[in-house]
Amino acid sequence: MSGFAVSRLDANRVLWSTEDREITAGDLRVFLQQCDRTRLSGRNVALLFSRPLAFAFAIVMTEGCAASVLLLPSDGDQLLIKKLLTAFGAEIIVSDCLDSEDFEDLGIPRLAFSTTNAHFPATHTQRPTYLPTRWVIPTSGTTDIPKLVSHTLRSLTRTSKTDPDNGSRYCWGLLYEIGRFAGLQVFLNSLLPASSLILTDPSWSLARRLALFVQKGCNALSATPTMWRKILMTPQVERLRLRQITLGGEIADQRVLNALRHFFPDARIAHIYASTEVGVGFSVTDGYAGFPKSLLYTPPTGLDLRVSPEGFLLIRPHIRDQTYLGSNCNLFDDDGFINTGDLVAEESHRYVFRGRANGAINVGGNKVQPEEVERVLYAFPKVKVVRVYGKKSPMTGYVVAADVIFDADLREAHSLKKELVTHCSTHLADFKVPALIRIVQDLEVTKSGKLIRQ
Repeated sequence: MSGFAVSRLDANRVLWSTEDREITAGDLRVFLQQCDRTRLSGRNVALLFSRPLAFAFAIVMTEGCAASVLLLPSDGDQLLIKKLLTAFGAEIIVSDCLDSEDFEDLGIPRLAFSTTNAHFPATHTQRPTYLPTRWVIPTSGTTDIPKLVSHTLRSLTRTSKTDPDNGSRYCWGLLYEIGRFAGLQVFLNSLLPASSLILTDPSWSLARRLALFVQKGCNALSATPTMWRKILMTPQVERLRLRQITLGGEIADQRVLNALRHFFPDARIAHIYASTEVGVGFSVTDGYAGFPKSLLYTPPTGLDLRVSPEGFLLIRPHIRDQTYLGSNCNLFDDDGFINTGDLVAEESHRYVFRGRANGAINVGGNKVQPEEVERVLYAFPKVKVVRVYGKKSPMTGYVVAADVIFDADLREAHSLKKELVTHCSTHLADFKVPALIRIVQDLEVTKSGKLIRQ
């Protein structure tokens, strides 16, 4: 059977739901009993799915059976997918969206998968021996091939609760793709305590997804700060009744935390630090941006935290289950710490996040963190969502540019734009002030809910 303890649950407990279907613990048990997973046992299996429900079934099916499982992005081009498959050493591909000739040149067999006709019919009555599976997740790198980070279920669920009685109180909505790190986190953190999870198609509009969440009684939701800002601009937000709010993937600034507290006064609000390399890190629930300095001295169970002289956040897991796969890069330094690549700065008795070191804009030799400029822009009234990025310049290499969504009509927005420039000039060094500000109606995000800065 799978490593997930579904056999202990009430057969009528709804675990997953879509727009037109509900999957109970009993349904999942029957599915696992009908699967002959001998072709997957002990092998390197790649999962490529377009439908979240099928992906959910496939994850449960392969855990405890396959030696390693690679989660592939559904929107990756064929060249990227081929590189990932080769680097992983895939022996079989399980998919609901590949044509038979896709990746034929790699010589990797493909198993078609469907949740309706339950492929992999059982031919053996003996249960396969449980095998701890390694979960392999591509990083979000944008140059050449992303690194592959290999985890165990333990490193991915270090802080997850497994209390079904408490889990029954929560109905999660999924805004991420299951095959990405953030989506896998929501999936696992709902499945382990047997909470209900509402699955939506990533191609749907945000309004349609939120409407389904409202209809099905979603009371727990995880999203990036950018996605939360978009949610707060929708009419559906008035109908959400949330008890648990989680922010991750980007810097959670004070303004978005305050806005969420205003809209959902009874919800528990947590902004979490986690990454593909680190796995589960830590969460902050005191309502303030950044994290208390005291975490360096009394860190969360299972971790040590440190800030390097250069300002990098370093994390040392006590159990080192994760590693880079097929790479000469070392994930851990000599002291066992992972350099997260995130810069932090001390302010009073807290550390605030400044941004990714590799995301800085080079303006005539001066480094500008886009998040620092965004923090100033968000302090201006009527700014709803912003994106700061570098724009090429023949004089300085790059200049700072910003796209801004105002809570105002177009005429008022153009008036506010001038005031915004003055506001930035007051709070930022000259080279950090946006040389170009565009008024926009929407901002595109990645499948992980993060701003697209390029």
